[in-house]
Amino acid sequence: MNDLIRDPNALKILENLSDGVIVINLDRKIAFINERARRLLGYAEGEAVEKRCKSITHTSECEYSCPLTQAMQLDRDLKGVEMWYQTKSGQQIRCVTNVLLLRDEAGKVVGGVELFTDTTQLYQLQEKAEERFSFSNIVGKNKAMREIFELIQMVAETDSTVMITGESGTGKELVANAIHYNSLRKNRVFVKVNCAALNEGILESELFGHVRGAFTGAIADKMGRFEMAHGGTIFLDEIAEVPPATQVKLLRVLQEGQLERVGSSKSVTVDARVIAATNRELEAALEDGTFRRDLFYRLNVFRIHLPPLRERKEDIPLLVDHFLKKVAAKMPSKHIESIEADAVARLIDYNFPGNIRELENLIEHAAIRSRDGTIRLRDLPLATPVEEVPNPQFFQIHSPLETLERDLILKLLEANDWRIHRTAQRLGISRVTLWRKMKEYGIQKEPKGAAKEG
Repeated sequence: MNDLIRDPNALKILENLSDGVIVINLDRKIAFINERARRLLGYAEGEAVEKRCKSITHTSECEYSCPLTQAMQLDRDLKGVEMWYQTKSGQQIRCVTNVLLLRDEAGKVVGGVELFTDTTQLYQLQEKAEERFSFSNIVGKNKAMREIFELIQMVAETDSTVMITGESGTGKELVANAIHYNSLRKNRVFVKVNCAALNEGILESELFGHVRGAFTGAIADKMGRFEMAHGGTIFLDEIAEVPPATQVKLLRVLQEGQLERVGSSKSVTVDARVIAATNRELEAALEDGTFRRDLFYRLNVFRIHLPPLRERKEDIPLLVDHFLKKVAAKMPSKHIESIEADAVARLIDYNFPGNIRELENLIEHAAIRSRDGTIRLRDLPLATPVEEVPNPQFFQIHSPLETLERDLILKLLEANDWRIHRTAQRLGISRVTLWRKMKEYGIQKEPKGAAKEG
């Protein structure tokens, strides 16, 4: 290291670099600091040499995770470490730092070099961009998404009931969170219920509670989710899957603010703001009689529709950057720093039937496969381009058995005039299962006059 400092050619190169350079010995004292580093940190020539680096840089990592110490422990150079430096006057500057280990002829580490670039302005611009193009962890600069941000802010200031629609994976729960945590109820409880995950008997008990002895296994009184949400917000996800009998009781809560626990005739008053969500076309459910019109109109006070990712592809690079940061924090040992342009281009070309949730999973998968901190095209589990299909809910059928099942469901739906409840009974399955299979097989009722499917 002393040879490096004495070499006039090396010193000339270091002095003229556009990056700040600090050479540090094993005692953590500064052996050399170039002009750019002195100007960034506010020190005169000779003022910082022989001082402990911590007393000069005051970085955000000095106390707990010194980059040079980390590099020595890992026995390798570090790249792209983001941290704050403090100048002599106390000003904070954001820098990206590379740490290079210095070794003697025998390969023993004798010190290190920190090369750092001032990225404060870039960081501030990025913060402004993130603030402009995100809202409560919802990311997007697409025109439709900016309008959704405005709708969220508008409705958050009220206690109005909200209906959120959109395909699976578009971020409906994030919107519900944003509405609650930007409302006057943000300091009160936020209760979530997945209506599709519970059968009819359990769902009613979960929503409205029950009294002891109401049914087998009811050994004590239980408070329902609506009572838990008193004063706050309740989020009813997959609202279209609520059975008709439960819909009647739900309507009463919305109309009168009152409920009765299962097995009780005593009314309980509740004050809970309701946000509902569905990935189904509720208007179709109204036509086939599986969803009550009066309940629909009570829920559909203020609707927010989330577009699928294939309709907002200009947001994909922004979302990729957002998920890269998440996965980097989740997998610090992988040192994920970037994604190559070809990989981003491939993602933009992809159809994303699973929407934003699928994109996040793809980035995490690729991060796991990454070998050098950069996600490359080979790391994405998308070997060949996926053709765009007219029906985004259509999934390829892989076996004769699936083909047979699809044909049977379609024929029974047509024979029963597309009545979901009656068809499900004929098949011996639940309405929820029938809806799921219709979605999997791309089965949907065609408008009058159109050619029959199949």
